[in-house]
Amino acid sequence: MTALRIISTRMAGAVLVIAAVALLIGWLLGVILSDRWTWTQWLSWIPSLMLIPTGLAWLLGTAMLPALRRAWAVGAILILAGPMVFLVDNWRPHRPPLDPGPALTITQWTLGSVRVNEADYAEALINADADLSIIEGGRRVRWSPAVQDWLGENHPPLSTGIFSVLTRLPVERLRSAVWAEGIHMAVLEVHGPGFEEEPLRLLLVDLPSDPNRNRQDIARRFRALREKVDLDPVDLIMGDFNMTAGSAALDSICPGFTRAWPESGSGWAPTFPREWPVFRLDHVFVGPRVTVSTIQTIDPGVGRHRLQVMTVRPRQDSTATVMSGEGSDH
Repeated sequence: MTALRIISTRMAGAVLVIAAVALLIGWLLGVILSDRWTWTQWLSWIPSLMLIPTGLAWLLGTAMLPALRRAWAVGAILILAGPMVFLVDNWRPHRPPLDPGPALTITQWTLGSVRVNEADYAEALINADADLSIIEGGRRVRWSPAVQDWLGENHPPLSTGIFSVLTRLPVERLRSAVWAEGIHMAVLEVHGPGFEEEPLRLLLVDLPSDPNRNRQDIARRFRALREKVDLDPVDLIMGDFNMTAGSAALDSICPGFTRAWPESGSGWAPTFPREWPVFRLDHVFVGPRVTVSTIQTIDPGVGRHRLQVMTVRPRQDSTATVMSGEGSDH
């Protein structure tokens, strides 16, 4: 009986060690290979927090295997490394705005379908009180009485169908540009503080969420469709890309633009899921004519995604213009 117990214990330990090694290899492959292929994009979604259960499995497994007991420290290192890597990747200290001059505040929020409690969503937008509020989905929200009272009778909510724009600022143009293959783009031009003469030009984006669709293919189709419709130059590209911050496809999607969060973010970066955010799926890309001096991700208390709030100014040290088309997108 004792021999059987020993064998069972060692088999259980071996299973735990093998599981820990498999999890570690899967996470490393996801980090290194990202979403370059369909099979690796599944691995790229493994967060570094997975190193905590990986380390626990290693600790328990090595405790059951006398030959590996001296290697227990590997488990402890993994348990500590998981949250540290996650924190370094996803948190920035508060950055007070340093840029002088007028600025325009923008909120971007991915809502999807909102069928109930639209007043709660409206309240979150009103509390943010941005100059320009952009929401994806949530058609019922834009017609909420609270939103209409907030905007005033002379400023009705605007919409392309999937994107809604709530603002009291003069909107020069809002039109749907692409609605194909689950890829949606809309062009928005708006005047506001710092953009009185030349409007701020935005490209609003919503990309497919289907986890079985190859992200590299989506990025290629995005670029091809954008080139096909011959869009005018833009200053900001924002929306729900359904790609993580470490995505190789995301790096290729907007050449010539920089990501707002790494340069100007403060607080917690992930936007999904709202209650326990692990992934940053909503992104903002910045062109050479403007600067995003601050960007924060906040919990509005409702919805599946967190809300982004940013401050945008004309870039003072550049006269660069944004070019459109493949290779200068930008």
